[in-house]
Formats: sequence, structure tokens, C-alpha cells
Amino acid sequence: MRPDGLYLLDEAAAEDFWRLRLELFRELGEVSQTQDTGELENATKRYYLAHIHRDLFTWGIFRQGSLVAAGSLCLFSRLPYLQDLNGSEGYILNIYTRKPFRGRGFASQILEAILAFSRENHIGRLWLHASAQGARLYTQKGFVPKGQEMELFLP
Repeated sequence: MRPDGLYLLDEAAAEDFWRLRLELFRELGEVSQTQDTGELENATKRYYLAHIHRDLFTWGIFRQGSLVAAGSLCLFSRLPYLQDLNGSEGYILNIYTRKPFRGRGFASQILEAILAFSRENHIGRLWLHASAQGARLYTQKGFVPKGQEMELFLP
């Protein structure tokens, strides 16, 4: 059992990651309670295990041994352009906190960890699709709307 805190997740967290992601999908109405999720579970865990600490980085917050919040950063390279001369970008996704743990700043802690990691690793641009709940936090951290996305260029 992990002590309470914020962690950069590893392979051992695949099951916890899956359970929290399934909860997110159910809350969004993308998966029903009665729907068979076996194939999605297998595909998610395969992807997670193949990519974690390569081009996928996930931070999670544990309370009383359970993963209660998480957020991921997928890295990729593209051709350089004026605002990002090294072409390194990160897509932030699935920042999610279980309902009983909301309002405690967990999403902000996860986003701060993602921003620090991105700065340390010279990621030039971060982007995401914000929920209505998340848009305020992202705006406070400097993200600006761009079409249906929000983006942040890092120095």
C-alpha cells in the first residue's frame, strides 16, 4: 500500500490506472455500467505498459492506499515551427479526480507536476481538450483557447 501523496506512476499502477480511467469514462457517459469493458481494459493496460515512462507519463494521488486522482502526458515530436523550434509537444489527458475527493486541489497538483516535468524536459508546447470544470484551472495556469483545444507554450 502506497502512503498518501503524489507519485509518478509506473508499471505496477496499471490496474489502478485502468479502474480510475473506467470511472472517468462512466462519468462521461462513454461506457455504461452494463457494458462489457473487457476488450477496452486489455487494450488500455497493453498501451499503458508499452508506453509508460517512454512517451506516456502519468501522475497519481493516493489516499488510504487508493488512487483517487490521476492525469497523463503523452509526448510526441513534430516538425519544428516558430513557436516551438525543437518540435517537442505534450498532450495532457484524463486529469480526473474521484467525486468524493474533489475540491482538494488534486487536479492542480497533478497539473503542476506535469508542467514541472515538461519544463525540465524542454517540452515546447502543451495542449489539451478541457472540460467545462477544468477550463478555469488551465486558464489560471496560462493555457489559452485555440479552437476546441487549449495550449500553453513553455519557455
